[in-house]
Amino acid sequence: MYVKKVQLSNYGPIDLLDITFPFEGEKPKPVLIVGENGSGKSILLSHIVNGLVTAKGVAFPETPEVETGKVYKLRSSSYVKSENEYYFGRVEFEDELFVTEMRSRRRKRDYEDVSSGLTEPEIRDAWDKMGPDETDYIDSSFSLPNKARVEDIFARGCVLYFPHNRSEEPAWLNEENLTTQAQHMGLKHLQGQTDRKVISYSPLHDNQNWLFDVVYDRAAFEMQTRQVNLPVNNSDITIPLPLFSGYSGDAARMYDTTLRIARSITRRQDARFGIGRRRNRVVSLTSDISGPIVPNIFQLSSGETSLLNLFLSILRDFDLCDTPFNQAVDVRGIVVVDEIDLHLHTVHQYEVLPELMQMFPNVQFVVTTHSPLFVLGMQRRFGEDGFNVYRLPQGHQISPEEFSEFGDAYRAFTETVTFSNDMRAAVEAAEKPLAFVEGSTDQKYIHRAAQLLSKEAILHQIEIRDGGGKGNLDNVWKLRILPDSIVEEKVLILYDCDRGISLEEYGNFIRQAVPKQDNNPIKTGIENLFSRETLEKALQHRPSFIDVDPGRTKTVRGKPQIVPDEWSINKDEKTNLCDWLCANGTLGDFQRFQVIFSLLENLLELQLIVDK
Repeated sequence: MYVKKVQLSNYGPIDLLDITFPFEGEKPKPVLIVGENGSGKSILLSHIVNGLVTAKGVAFPETPEVETGKVYKLRSSSYVKSENEYYFGRVEFEDELFVTEMRSRRRKRDYEDVSSGLTEPEIRDAWDKMGPDETDYIDSSFSLPNKARVEDIFARGCVLYFPHNRSEEPAWLNEENLTTQAQHMGLKHLQGQTDRKVISYSPLHDNQNWLFDVVYDRAAFEMQTRQVNLPVNNSDITIPLPLFSGYSGDAARMYDTTLRIARSITRRQDARFGIGRRRNRVVSLTSDISGPIVPNIFQLSSGETSLLNLFLSILRDFDLCDTPFNQAVDVRGIVVVDEIDLHLHTVHQYEVLPELMQMFPNVQFVVTTHSPLFVLGMQRRFGEDGFNVYRLPQGHQISPEEFSEFGDAYRAFTETVTFSNDMRAAVEAAEKPLAFVEGSTDQKYIHRAAQLLSKEAILHQIEIRDGGGKGNLDNVWKLRILPDSIVEEKVLILYDCDRGISLEEYGNFIRQAVPKQDNNPIKTGIENLFSRETLEKALQHRPSFIDVDPGRTKTVRGKPQIVPDEWSINKDEKTNLCDWLCANGTLGDFQRFQVIFSLLENLLELQLIVDK
């Protein structure tokens, strides 16, 4: 179900509002409603949601979310704008479906001639149809004669509303949350009934149970195998052996999409879902590389939980439709969210939320927000024409830069200590390209390598700065939203090889990880650039520099397997090792630092292009 048009007149703070919702072809554009508190944002949403809930009551009369004969949104003359005699509201949906309402302060017969001031044809029509002894008029095409059309809308797409008072209890609140287990969904299969709900207050338990069913169906019914004929004792006799070859089916496709959502929210591309055993049936996030990420999804932060619930609810509601699913682009419907930025960290507002919304191009998102960073992130992700912003109470379409809360909030955001003022000042004041590295030892190694590799001329043209760890490098990357007029020099953010950061460019900002040297014994940090021969010399000088887990042979199912040794820099000796290698290392020891200077040379070439 898509909303096509909303008209409001004399309603609360709103004088006259007429919004035709934007589409690009048949695809709906996201709609962002902004404005100060009390400007009517929630009022606008309430009219849309009232239509959705009314439709639900017609499609599934045995499971209404509002008592039969009642309405979700109150109609009262107290909502009539001061110095006016009536309010009017009309919402038009696809398939020529609509809800219209009108309310006057007094009975219609008590007015001499109100109709002369009714300039809009829809308002005049509602007034004309109001009975002489009535103060209230409502008309809707969501009625029994149109029941089949309404049922078809719910069969084809999701219909969801997330109010501003949606919430999930935090994991620390009580032990019950941490021990809550997933269980199979008990779905209603009676005519006129449904388990779907338009209004979503606290959907985490339902989402957890749904996700459990998705994972179970994928494992139990959609495992694919191919037959391999295994020879017996080098003879011509073979035994057919089924070999696992992946998963395929509706649940597998739904699983893959939910996993994309979870990875986007947690910023962990190695994440996957895990299901506990039957005595501890919890849904977790884990990694085959690093192990458990979150042992129970109840333990995600409130912001991460909010996002996870929002987008899993979209998938769950669509999964209960009668429409085939292959990928996120197949999901159709309307999702209304009041204060979508609620509980979200700045990164989730600016990067993650727009990214997730873009995953669902056929879902009509109608949301309110106070966050200029979210609006800015939408502009970055969707482009200038990819979404619309309307400011209340007038309902005028505005550009993201016209968002009245943008200036103050943006300045407050960029001046926060989380954003590392010193690094921002360095970026703004730079007179030559900057390269931020993860720590002070990285700086020392690079300067020593420049001397040995005859690359000192490069360091005269580039400033190498200590970024203070991965977290602060992430904060430098956030500065990419600053205009090029402020950041005139190229900025390279150089992560250690183990960070999994692919090359990304945004304006004058570049970030990437140092290429990993797979044959070297140290697998993390800049020390990965040193060969085994170099590190053995350091070990001979001081064994405490490096912790060594020696290689060994273990037996697996009766067969011996070699486990290679593992080396790691002792955390208390990191600086001491750096000082010794910088004082005693040779050209051969620092030879692999050439990869860093290749990146720095590329930075200088990009700066030349900018300068021209």
